[in-house]
Amino acid sequence: MKRIPSLALIACTLAMVLAMPTAAAAKTPTTTTKPTATTTTKPKQWPPLRAFDTSLGWAPCHDGWECATLTVPVDWVTKPKAGSVPEDTVPLALVRHVATDPGARIGALFINPGGPGEGGAGYIPIVTRRYPAELLARFDLVSWDPRGTGGSRPIDCLDDAGMDAITDPGPAIPLTAEQLAASHADTAALARGCTERMGSYAGQVGTRNTARDLEAIRIALGEPSINYVGYSYGTVLGMTYAQMFPKTIRTMVLDGPPDVWLPTLDYQHTQAVGFRDALDAFLGWCEQTSTCALRNVGAPRDVFESLRTSLATTPVATTYTSDGATRTGTVDEGVLVGAVIASLYDERSWPDLGRALANATRGDARALLQISDSRLGRSTDGHWDPTVEANVVISCVDRPEKPRTDVAELADVLRFQAEIPPWGGGWAVSGCTGMPKAAKGDALGDVKVAGTAPILVIGTTGDPATPYSGAVSMLTRVAGSTLLTFESTEHTAFGTARSDCIDAVVTRYLVDQTMPAPNTRC
Repeated sequence: MKRIPSLALIACTLAMVLAMPTAAAAKTPTTTTKPTATTTTKPKQWPPLRAFDTSLGWAPCHDGWECATLTVPVDWVTKPKAGSVPEDTVPLALVRHVATDPGARIGALFINPGGPGEGGAGYIPIVTRRYPAELLARFDLVSWDPRGTGGSRPIDCLDDAGMDAITDPGPAIPLTAEQLAASHADTAALARGCTERMGSYAGQVGTRNTARDLEAIRIALGEPSINYVGYSYGTVLGMTYAQMFPKTIRTMVLDGPPDVWLPTLDYQHTQAVGFRDALDAFLGWCEQTSTCALRNVGAPRDVFESLRTSLATTPVATTYTSDGATRTGTVDEGVLVGAVIASLYDERSWPDLGRALANATRGDARALLQISDSRLGRSTDGHWDPTVEANVVISCVDRPEKPRTDVAELADVLRFQAEIPPWGGGWAVSGCTGMPKAAKGDALGDVKVAGTAPILVIGTTGDPATPYSGAVSMLTRVAGSTLLTFESTEHTAFGTARSDCIDAVVTRYLVDQTMPAPNTRC
């Protein structure tokens, strides 16, 4: 990929969801004492939703699921004046799978897969095939495409040619003032497109309004309370909902929480270290595992570094065919970044990554291009889905960056790069310059939760996308929460077919509201 909007987009977009869990070689933290939740000020009182049309028309879809659309206001805060133009709305795409044992039904289990930018309407029907059968029997499983994503009026800032333009081959890390200026030009092009094509709507797609949408879905379904599972960014959404509507929660699982309330550079530094460690874990696995194809072409670390250096200076043209279309592209170091990060989410992807890297050293880099394209949402026919654009806009609406001078930013890039090779500098580049600002009432701000039923937090010790420290920090933000630890090198834990222990503990909590004992580890 090109300069740093590309790597920043990759870092942002790939560091997020359940489908591609991550691996890392992080040390198991020694802290086992649950921190005391802290509240420094009286909690803000969030008003209930104003009236809206709760009509839903369910129709069969996704082999045993049902689909519907719920229309909600774009602006939940400002009530339109009588006689004004029709209110601007968002059609939320919903899916549900009704409980297979109606007589034992507990309620609805709402699921958010992560992001931001990811929709759940098409994704959740696939991944919940791994859920314990007891949950499918006793809950209606419900998901949706959050506003700005998927089928819910998606954010679309640039056409396909524009997205290709800001991801053309070029330096992966901006190590000079000229390269940083080129990075900023790409970011500005994306921001300009967001403003021109999306208008004021772009400032209304933050997590506060998505939490209001979740409350609207609960009301429309007639559910007295919610059960919720949120992965990665979905934990931020869950916390935000819990802060705003604390009395409507029966159970809530926050799996793989990011500590997004750290100062931006601190958060990015932590994540960059995590991915560096994940790459180290992968290369260590290759050194020790005879089935890693990278071993067949030499010492894995030496081969990887040689390939990275070569692609940085001499990109490779390649093609692949998928879905009846042929994709012609160029693999440079940026594409390598995308393919590697995507493959580090789950150890089960490591063998494929080893083969892709080994083939690339022989001049066949098509697998690297295909992996990167797939994770970023670029189809073989050249169409980009809106995931990347939605991710950037929602992230920037939620957490606008403090301005830095170009000199200060370049110094941060060089510092990150020196401290966290090979790609740490990419996490220090500004990604929100010029991006839309949050509309009134949609600024995320500080989120602390009190007055809810007990909430279960899951942290994975070797999770680089959302490092374990984020789960520990979450306990200080969610009063009455309990931490369940997964000792592994993955991103997220529950319902991923990795741990029967995690699945059993979470199922008991969701069904019986039984919390695990303190310091439970799987």
